[in-house]
Amino acid sequence: MGMKRILSSVILIPILYLIVWYLPPGYFVILVVAAAVMGQSEFYQMAQGRVTRPLMVLGMILGGLLVVLMAIPGKQGMLYMALCLLLVMLARLFSSRPVDGAMEDMAITFLGVFYVAMLFGFQVAIRRMSADGKYWLVFMYLVIWASDTGAYYAGTNLGRHKLYPKISPQKSVEGLIGGVLAAMAAALLCRVWFLPVLTVKEATLLGFILVVAGTLGDFVESLLKRSAGVKDSGNIIPGHGGMLDRMDSMLFAAPVLYYYLGMR
Repeated sequence: MGMKRILSSVILIPILYLIVWYLPPGYFVILVVAAAVMGQSEFYQMAQGRVTRPLMVLGMILGGLLVVLMAIPGKQGMLYMALCLLLVMLARLFSSRPVDGAMEDMAITFLGVFYVAMLFGFQVAIRRMSADGKYWLVFMYLVIWASDTGAYYAGTNLGRHKLYPKISPQKSVEGLIGGVLAAMAAALLCRVWFLPVLTVKEATLLGFILVVAGTLGDFVESLLKRSAGVKDSGNIIPGHGGMLDRMDSMLFAAPVLYYYLGMR
């Protein structure tokens, strides 16, 4: 891995760990709101270079509020989603922009709120589920990061067969296998370290499930970047690119873990 990528990880991972593990949940909510808004900004800027002009400010405000809402127990979600839809449509209706492109503008604005902010919000939903929420969050982060590392080294040294070249030419079947094995090892380590409620079988299975979800999230973001004609979603994190580049796997892994825990 590049030196910038390693240095960024060395600095950011301990900060994230301290916020999740030691500070009250409100600090984590603030962190996720900030990350979601940055991710939405990157998403809207990618889309804005094409044929659409999303309602960026409104979308980011609604996205940030949606993350906060997901930190509060209750069933306000459907009402808030309906309000989001109405506000975006009314804002576009009474804007000074031409009628042409209105459908695309609204669709991209909605997608930014729900693809980026809502999926980010599942992290705060996991945090508030129970007193063990912070443990499950750290579990997810370590599993996904281990998967990324394992996939990188296995793909670099052993990669021969392309996994999905139309979307991500650099990813290989061998890299995926390396990522799965590293994720399973991380899940078992987490079981020994701080999650003894997991059985060996469950830890292994959950590690595999999160890798599959994270890989799909990675592919979706790659699809969006290819559609927009960009290499990275941004450059806010040296060596990693943008916020979406760093968190794309988490966007899919977090809701999977949330509903898994709900059924557990």
